[in-house]
Amino acid sequence: MSPDNKQTELHKALDEAEQKLSQAQQHQRREAEFAQQANQRFDNNLTAFRKYYPNIAQFIETYQTREDFCLHVTTSGHGNFFPKDSSVPLYGDDPLEQTREQLKRYTEKANFGQADYLARKSWEAGDDRLHLQYMQRLSQVLHDVYQKDYKKIVALPEHYPTALIFGIGLGYHIPELLENHSFDYMFICEPDPELFFASLFCIEWDKVIEKIDDSDGCLFINIGLDYQAFFEDVFRLAGEIGAFSTSMSFCYQHYPSEKINQLIKTFFENYYQLHQGFGFYNDAITGLAHCVHNIEQGAQCFFAQPRKANELHDVPVFVVGNGPSLDESLDYLRDNQHKAIILAAGTAYQSLLKAGITPDFHVLVERPRITYDIQKTIEPEQGYHDTNLLTVDVMYPDVLGLYKWAGMALKGPESATAFLAMKSLLKYGRQVSELPACGPFVSNTAFSYACLLGFRDIYLFGVDNGYSLSGKTHSSLSIYNDDKHKSSFKVLEGAKIRFDGNLQHDVMATPLMAMSKASFERLIMQLGNHIKIYNVGEGAKLEGAMAVEEQSLVPLSVPLDKSALVEGIKSNYFEALEFDDIEQSMGFDELASLCDYLIEIGQRPYATRDEAQAILKAQQRVVFAYKASKYRHLFHLIKGTLLYFHCPMVSLLYYFEDEAATLQEFQRCLDLWHQFLADIKDDFPVNWKAKCTWTKPQYQQYKEAK
Repeated sequence: MSPDNKQTELHKALDEAEQKLSQAQQHQRREAEFAQQANQRFDNNLTAFRKYYPNIAQFIETYQTREDFCLHVTTSGHGNFFPKDSSVPLYGDDPLEQTREQLKRYTEKANFGQADYLARKSWEAGDDRLHLQYMQRLSQVLHDVYQKDYKKIVALPEHYPTALIFGIGLGYHIPELLENHSFDYMFICEPDPELFFASLFCIEWDKVIEKIDDSDGCLFINIGLDYQAFFEDVFRLAGEIGAFSTSMSFCYQHYPSEKINQLIKTFFENYYQLHQGFGFYNDAITGLAHCVHNIEQGAQCFFAQPRKANELHDVPVFVVGNGPSLDESLDYLRDNQHKAIILAAGTAYQSLLKAGITPDFHVLVERPRITYDIQKTIEPEQGYHDTNLLTVDVMYPDVLGLYKWAGMALKGPESATAFLAMKSLLKYGRQVSELPACGPFVSNTAFSYACLLGFRDIYLFGVDNGYSLSGKTHSSLSIYNDDKHKSSFKVLEGAKIRFDGNLQHDVMATPLMAMSKASFERLIMQLGNHIKIYNVGEGAKLEGAMAVEEQSLVPLSVPLDKSALVEGIKSNYFEALEFDDIEQSMGFDELASLCDYLIEIGQRPYATRDEAQAILKAQQRVVFAYKASKYRHLFHLIKGTLLYFHCPMVSLLYYFEDEAATLQEFQRCLDLWHQFLADIKDDFPVNWKAKCTWTKPQYQQYKEAK
């Protein structure tokens, strides 16, 4: 090599070394600058969380990072991170620009989670109940709108009701999203707590929180929850603030991961639960009337705190439903019936009697008159006069008179429940107890009673929460299979949800069955490990319960003095209450004032979909404020039908691109809502004590309307 070439190569090597040194120095400066800013961001964020989310602040202050926890600074000066057990960082060289490109894609062609309110629903013709009349009219309006050739919204509008953010990562997408969009409700979930902790150094959570707070929005942050717990949290929040909070949701997945994918899958598999079971005005006022009649006829009210030490901790209890798996357990139940307390749920009572098994309590829950008619139709030869009934406050009053003794708890969330809870607290200094997770089926009610009575060994028989894949729907002894009665009793249709089997065989469930399963699991999760739940036989698997084959059950060893135990339950947990001012406490004038104010709010002018939605939001907040008032029974009286109107109205506002046409259609729905309010203002003082009068033809409609 010539001297000149050697000189050139030397200069080239020196230039490369100088460039690397310069890059290293620049990187050091970026790291130093990032470290200073990151530490300041962390301090500011912690201060904000202490103010707004103290539970999250406590998590931050006690969180222990792994030894190799490290934020890497990119060439753009932003933080990057390698999640645990990953050899790939979350972002490339410029996380912010990468996030902006992702946001552009996700907002220009947005993914919306929407409850289907616009497709027409069939409502029973000729039903004179106010709620059903108005639902017929509303569904017709929505159907007409649906048939028109309006173009649907594709891109995320500047304002949208709800955002569901799956995955925080380092959080760059959250402030960027809020730069151009706002939401009334934002739900954020990050299954990996380490990523959330790392994000505290990378984005200004304090400004995110303050921005949402200043815009009158609500931010819900879920850290470290698995997919089921996240849904349960959203389910709880939707119950507290209203299902309209999730009726129209912009859905955003920030980064791919197995946990996030499973979270999204499970969330939307259960999405229907957020938009069912609202109750409605006629349901509520009927339940309230029944509660008043039941109190006046001396029904025994349930108090979960017994008068003396609990004697049931070591006593087994059998909660018996009427599912197909019951048949396989009949021999065991017959042989052990004197060694456990037996709660027969609904029609399981008749099945057990046919099998030579005597229940200690019959459990019933439905409020319609049909419940009374059914019990009379299928009344056993000896009647019910030697039978004890466990029921709820909204039960049709004539049912209680059929039985030797009747005890009732609060069903909740119900207008009747809120009213009796307040009245008992004011007069007696303690509230009649509310049964947790006691619906939608009577088996849920029986299980809830077993838990609150203090039993610690609970066996579930025939509680299948689904139909056998063979097509069998009920026990062979059930009235559903009785030639004399089966034409009068229709099984629930629409079993399209497949659940893992408790033992070998999967089951198919209707939406109501799926809700029942979720209700069982919700209560089991709350109970703790000191209570053992045995799910016996085929049927749907219940998380938290032990799956047991019928032939594996160990015979119980200790015969019980069941007569003494049953009488002890009745005297120790139940008490009759008396009130002399029920009518004066109903709040007729208060409801009239509330309806007038809601109509007044609805008459405010609006020119945009956001202003129209603000009217609904104002009405919602007025109604939900009654949850904490002495008239909280009025909240439950009106809340259900409010949700049936407001959820589709919110959906309508953000469904079509043509804003002017949307507002015209919205006004039609708003006018109907105000007419309904005017009608119930007149109806409540007249019918507050009217018992249910509708019977069999309306029963299926009642179930669907709920």
